[in-house]
Amino acid sequence: MNRSVWIPSSIVLLTGLGTVFVGTADRLPQTVPSEAAETAEFVPPAREARVAVSYRRDGDDPFSEVAVATVEPFDGAGDHAAEIIPANSLLPAQTVPKAARSLQRLAAAGDAKAEALIIAESSGDASTGRQPAMLDKPAEATASAWQSEYFADNPLVGAVFGADGTPSSQDALLGAAHGARYVLLGEIHDNPDHHLIQADIVGGLAKLGAKPSVVFEMIPQGFAGKLAAFEEDPDKNLETLAERLEWAERGWPDFSLYRPIFESAVANDLPIRAGNLDRKTVRAIAEDGVAALPEGDARRRWRLDDPMPAAQSAELAETIREAHCGLMPDGAIAPMTLVQRARDAALAEAMIGAAGETGSAVLIAGSGHVRNDWAVPAILAEREPQSRAVSVQMVEGAEGEGRPADYGLTSATPAPFDFTIFTPRQNVSDRCAELRARMGASAD
Repeated sequence: MNRSVWIPSSIVLLTGLGTVFVGTADRLPQTVPSEAAETAEFVPPAREARVAVSYRRDGDDPFSEVAVATVEPFDGAGDHAAEIIPANSLLPAQTVPKAARSLQRLAAAGDAKAEALIIAESSGDASTGRQPAMLDKPAEATASAWQSEYFADNPLVGAVFGADGTPSSQDALLGAAHGARYVLLGEIHDNPDHHLIQADIVGGLAKLGAKPSVVFEMIPQGFAGKLAAFEEDPDKNLETLAERLEWAERGWPDFSLYRPIFESAVANDLPIRAGNLDRKTVRAIAEDGVAALPEGDARRRWRLDDPMPAAQSAELAETIREAHCGLMPDGAIAPMTLVQRARDAALAEAMIGAAGETGSAVLIAGSGHVRNDWAVPAILAEREPQSRAVSVQMVEGAEGEGRPADYGLTSATPAPFDFTIFTPRQNVSDRCAELRARMGASAD
């Protein structure tokens, strides 16, 4: 079975990146895997279809010169955590991570009080809910370029696939991204390889001649002035930027994980832009719903008064439940869904404004924000149907799951992303089991 794929215009050929087609609305036949093909023996993609993580490879990568920074542990739920944990919490503060205490408090509150407590979601991505704890690495550290070491031998690691599991390549991804006005790079926040790949793509676009603004979910819009001051600073000191952005205080994984992306933006003279809602706005939406937003153009553009389609709403609600290990009371789900939608709308608006400055924009965000069925790409498509957008998710490989179909990438169940890149896994702990054990111990 074949289908026609529209190749974006304005794609150029870059020496060393392989053959890229040029033209407006040219059509390239692409084979979609049939059911038989999906059950056949899986053959790992060739080298040219794999992503090169270049930061340990003596500068031989064709489109990146960024050096990797030290990766530090992360354990926290953000600057809001202390506010929602009462002094008489059942869990000892000195022994239980903030994430565990936050969820314990939410579960204990029940439906009636849950809405007032979901300010716990004021930073981070509801689609992942990750509050990782770094584990001791295996004694036999791999010699590969990957920073994350679990399941690095999975045959999918480094490979690029289309939404339906069709093998693709880094060249095809970069070519499509270069032809797009909007590029959305979804991540798992604590995986350093995801940020290295994001930095590669940002640098690759710059070397192809694009000058995209780089929009960060991790930076609230209230910090726009501090970013402007950073741009005017001739030294472009990233340590100072981390302090200006109060990065550590706001609970994101250590700035060193994200530093390669900032370095790539600075090295290529790309604007850095804030994308997320401010904490005060998130709190207001969580507590008062859409009524917290002032009447006017922004509220109308965000369309939060309009209900999501029932199937999408149910899927988003279930995603939020799973992300919080099934411990979230039902009364918290609807407000958290609204907050997630508001974040998506704010990120889309930031992308539109950023692309208006430079002609294109790249979003750095959790994968839940870059789904093309209901998140930021869907909003962009509605607001600017004439503009191309490319969404990319990065997925951690798992033990014994070495086929795209194991992750839902088939012609029958295509992923809501244009491309999927597989990487090793950063953390193999069962966060939910650990959380339930702590909560159970606290009740004894």
